[in-house]
Amino acid sequence: MFILWGNIYDLQRNLRGEYVPLRRFLDEIFEQRDVIMHYSLSGGLHAAFLPTEKEKEKEEKFRSRYFVKHQKDGAGSSAVDALKGGAQKVGAETKTISELAGNSPLDVLKFCEKVLCDDSNGHFECALIIDFAHNVAPNQGGGQNIADRTNAELLECLARDERIKKNGHTVVLLTPTLAGLNEGLRSTQSGVVAIRVPKPDETMRTARWACLEAENGVEFAPGLSPEFLGRITNGLSLNQIDSIYRLAKEDQAVLTLGHIKQKKQEILQTEFGDRIRIKVPKWGFDHFGGKEELKRYMLEIRDYVLHGPLRRVPMGILASGPPGTGKTFFFECWAYECGFNFVELRNMRSKWVGESEEIAERIFAALDDLSPVIVVEDEADQSETSRDAPVGDTGVSNRLRQMKFMFTSDPKRRGKVIWVRISNRADLIDEAYKREGRSDDTIPFLMPEPEEYADIFRVMFKRYEIPTSVTDFSRFAELVKAKIYCTGASVEWMVLEADKYAGRQGRDKVEEEDLLRAIDDWEMKLNPREVDRQTIVAIEGSSKSLRPKNWEQMLAEAKQRFHGRCSSSNLTAAPGEKTPIEP
Repeated sequence: MFILWGNIYDLQRNLRGEYVPLRRFLDEIFEQRDVIMHYSLSGGLHAAFLPTEKEKEKEEKFRSRYFVKHQKDGAGSSAVDALKGGAQKVGAETKTISELAGNSPLDVLKFCEKVLCDDSNGHFECALIIDFAHNVAPNQGGGQNIADRTNAELLECLARDERIKKNGHTVVLLTPTLAGLNEGLRSTQSGVVAIRVPKPDETMRTARWACLEAENGVEFAPGLSPEFLGRITNGLSLNQIDSIYRLAKEDQAVLTLGHIKQKKQEILQTEFGDRIRIKVPKWGFDHFGGKEELKRYMLEIRDYVLHGPLRRVPMGILASGPPGTGKTFFFECWAYECGFNFVELRNMRSKWVGESEEIAERIFAALDDLSPVIVVEDEADQSETSRDAPVGDTGVSNRLRQMKFMFTSDPKRRGKVIWVRISNRADLIDEAYKREGRSDDTIPFLMPEPEEYADIFRVMFKRYEIPTSVTDFSRFAELVKAKIYCTGASVEWMVLEADKYAGRQGRDKVEEEDLLRAIDDWEMKLNPREVDRQTIVAIEGSSKSLRPKNWEQMLAEAKQRFHGRCSSSNLTAAPGEKTPIEP
């Protein structure tokens, strides 16, 4: 017994190079079997026989062997009675397999059991394919009704029955999500093998684009080779690629890079938008001020992802530091430089039993399909609370945490799924997420260094396309660096405020006086003690090679301010006790 899950409703390429639906693909795989049975709740049970004389004889033999005859006497006997073992009577007729469509799943599964477990002479070698298997044996935890539990139990019995293996039969369960299927069928003890059907890889996408290009139905813009298109349409199924092509053909439009990117964004957002947000970054590192050494390091990682070796790519990255220091925007800019998919995670939880795990499975499968992908988990201390934190969710948090542990530490994903956790308080994140192998690089994002402020002013004017007569920002950088808690977000506020002042004076350009007034008007809105705490935590838990040059001075000053405030607020530790942050 096998479970095929994931991208099961996409086209599959058969041995002849044709693209066919999965059901037809499986029929071709099992075409040497005596009979192929298909079952779903809506379609009922059907057996596939080829329309040849030999196959017609085989079908008649199949009917006579497994369908019990019953009398049409109006006494209540039916095909269901026959399946339950009703006696053969005079004047009876033979029911065909298609007439089972209206019967209950249990009746159909018992009939399939009768066929599959028949080890007498002359038995048929069969393949049973159950579509929408999650509807036949759903995963509903303790709320599962008796009928669903019975179906699941019968399928488990089939999975363990040695007669089925001995007779050369195969059972295939099809479901889009593995977590939606009964837990007993998914367990390692069941003997069922689960195989994920992934989205097509770059080679398959390239081959599909080559087939579409050969049709000559759509004009491709210059430079859009099948190889290039195969690379940029990662995360799309072959059916979705076909839909982009068909829409361009219907509109009689030239297929351009912009059109493909737009359609890809729409398709992925429709498919995954309820749980993950797929973003298209607008700016690269030339729109991020400062952190030049860190930029060079991240571009080095990009080159390893693209050209190898992948062993030099971190499994994950933890970015921590006070708010407003550019953590999220920095990795957006990096995604732009890399040209990778950029994904923000949303809440995985659901109020329905078992659905949170199913959502998590869908998200992780989607990330594999979108690779190479940069996954940004903002406010990670909120979504990844410590395992010691009190919860009352019947173990859902622990199961989700374990699923994420397994996904983020799988070596086969190195260089394909780069997980970036962002937090103001990394000390609140479970230690298991921060260990090597899940977060290989820990980057502190602190207040800008004095020489970086001028560059931040420059890129803020550039990012918002604000005209200014100011060409040298070093003077303004000197004013700002004297403000201890002035972040990059603070400089952004100053630039936008200066533009407002210029507008009130009827000027199209920001002058020096506008910027000076904005700097003078700025006041810190953050809690200084919290900023110092976040700075200390960010530096002490970070990778030494990724700290700024003057990190020792910044750490000492932050500790002095923090513990000074603790003392002045009667927050000093009692003898033998620790202060909130150890010196």
